[in-house]
Amino acid sequence: MLLLAVAGITYASRAVSLVFMPSPPPRLERFLNRIPAPLFASLAAISLIEEPRHLAPPEVLLAAAGALIMSPRRSLLAALVGGLAGYALGEILL
Repeated sequence: MLLLAVAGITYASRAVSLVFMPSPPPRLERFLNRIPAPLFASLAAISLIEEPRHLAPPEVLLAAAGALIMSPRRSLLAALVGGLAGYALGEILL
């Protein structure tokens, strides 16, 4: 339920911003278009390492792999589904 709530908030906030926010200047828009991939990659990499310098549990690693496999689709929903599938596979197998 929490994941569905977060996904709903994410899509709702994007829809609202597309409708009500003006488009940025072209130069700023080119810069902003390059930010999401490195930002999400850095957040994902940080979440795979726990204190003190140990890898995350196998289920989390499989979730990251599932999201990475789906990333060429360039869809947040596809990445979420891939991550959930990877995590579920880890829970079943491990």
